[in-house]
Amino acid sequence: MSQSLHTPAELNTTVGVLQSVAIITGQRDRDLMARTLASTLTELIHCSDVKMYRILPADQGEEAVLVAEARNDFDITAALSENRVMVSSRPDFSAVSSSGKEYVQPLSKKVFLSVYPIIGKHGVIGLCEIISEALSDEERHLVMAFLRVYSNYLTILDESETDTLTDLLNRRTFDNNIEKIIAEHSASDESQAVSDAQRPARRRGALDLPHWLAIIDIDRFKRINDKFGHLYGDEVLLLLSRNMQRIFRQRDKLFRFGGEEFIVVLDRTSEKNARAVLDRFRAEVEQYHFPQVGKVTISIGFVRMDKVDAPSAIIGRADQALYYAKHHGRNQVCFYEDLVAKGELVGERYSNDMQMF
Repeated sequence: MSQSLHTPAELNTTVGVLQSVAIITGQRDRDLMARTLASTLTELIHCSDVKMYRILPADQGEEAVLVAEARNDFDITAALSENRVMVSSRPDFSAVSSSGKEYVQPLSKKVFLSVYPIIGKHGVIGLCEIISEALSDEERHLVMAFLRVYSNYLTILDESETDTLTDLLNRRTFDNNIEKIIAEHSASDESQAVSDAQRPARRRGALDLPHWLAIIDIDRFKRINDKFGHLYGDEVLLLLSRNMQRIFRQRDKLFRFGGEEFIVVLDRTSEKNARAVLDRFRAEVEQYHFPQVGKVTISIGFVRMDKVDAPSAIIGRADQALYYAKHHGRNQVCFYEDLVAKGELVGERYSNDMQMF
């Protein structure tokens, strides 16, 4: 259970509620903000369990991904949800996602399960699941008010973290996320012995796979700007980013790194799959007709993300692979480790203090 933010007497006052709002909106990390909100609601309305889900598109519909949970110590008879669940597989989730309204059902004579929508600019973006005794109207309104504050703040974070032209994540967000992803990789390895027995085999397999980082560069982009003008150059950047959003998975992270360079951080997958999706994207771009400009190609260098490496090392190696691709024909995907194994590149070590960006 999360550590209490207030004493019960403090929390059930106007000042206490405002302090809780200040604590929640003082976070810059989305997952930490969700955990803080779940903990606050658990204390505020004396419920036994609060779960925060993010809704993401999946291959066969929408998926609810558990991002935070706070529980009290007394017994809960209801089964806990999985970390990922298809929205369509749960009638309560499906009803809330489609209607944007709360859903309440009894679990026993005294215990109820309530699901509330988290509504963003383009509809329901998340769900809040609460197990508690029957909530009063005042408590229901308080929950909905906190969820509106949470949603509004997520919108502010979205606007500050995205590139204005392409709507991809920006360079600053990359700098903040790369260390978090590496830390997540390390944490999962360190806790593997303890948690393996508790995780389903499907999830254990996924967590054993690495993340991958790819740098994408538009070939001869300066010629496009010089020949057609910056307006059409910007359109190429925008259309390229839309193709990235279409081809890569929702859980992959897409960044505009600067100028005509983009970065993709592929969520845990095999080397074979990483290479396949990157080459598929390269081929799709080559076949795509860019208005006025026509054919555009890209070069890609990618690398495995290793927990022992500093961010500068990961970027440096991916950049070497990209440089090789650019100077050996362009319009290709190059894997750093392959190039080193073939003797095309000399493996380098980077100091943790080395600054690449």
